[in-house]
Amino acid sequence: MGILVLTSASGSPGVTTLAVGLALGWPRSVLLADCDPGAHQAVLAGFLGGRGSGGKGLLRVAEAHRDRRALQEVIIDQTVRLTDESEPSRLLLPGFGKPGSATLFAGVWPDLVDAFHRLDDADFDVIVDAGRTTAHGLPMPLVESAATIAVVLNSSLRAVTAARVHRPTLVEQARSTTAEDQPGLIVIGPNDPYSPGEIGRALDAPVIATIAHDPAAAAHLSDGRPRPRRFEHSAFARSLADATTSLAAGLRRHADRVRV
Repeated sequence: MGILVLTSASGSPGVTTLAVGLALGWPRSVLLADCDPGAHQAVLAGFLGGRGSGGKGLLRVAEAHRDRRALQEVIIDQTVRLTDESEPSRLLLPGFGKPGSATLFAGVWPDLVDAFHRLDDADFDVIVDAGRTTAHGLPMPLVESAATIAVVLNSSLRAVTAARVHRPTLVEQARSTTAEDQPGLIVIGPNDPYSPGEIGRALDAPVIATIAHDPAAAAHLSDGRPRPRRFEHSAFARSLADATTSLAAGLRRHADRVRV
């Protein structure tokens, strides 16, 4: 169906936790691409409990690009499994090994996102954890290719102020493309203190999903801690399921528009 890009305007708002949660509940096969330029390897070290990548990841993709190999098959070969499920597949493409690696990746982005799109032929969607947006926004090929771009933030004044500073760059990037939808907002822990409506009005942006604040439940996804009892009945899990349904439906609508 398409590509969902998640980013933030400030540190540690829960982008990776959200990305993992969405990938685990996504209605069809999904590739979670760790494209955080900070090279935190947060999924390997967190949800996967320190599991090594075996050298797999974006560096190998860049090497294949240098050798002019088709990237679609390379990408799948460079993934590790998020779960043992075979259907639907839930795969992780590990990220940059060093912080400076992202600056050397500029020429790879166009072919990488083209390969992401081609994964639709194999019934895969792609969720991109883009980490924190920079002063220059996101890599332009990601912006051009995304069905949905979402800025993830909590409801504090500090987070809203940071989003007010950085979101306009993403909006300008999107306006320079044929994107029909401007970057939306996903609010973690709404009403603490600001409501989604207040945040949306302050940033002149749609709030496309909200996630309940529950550190104990979130730690299962962010740090691989044991799954809490009655996790599936928690407000966190219910809000995550609602967000997954809504975002997947948004990607389907985008795909339908593109086909027309």
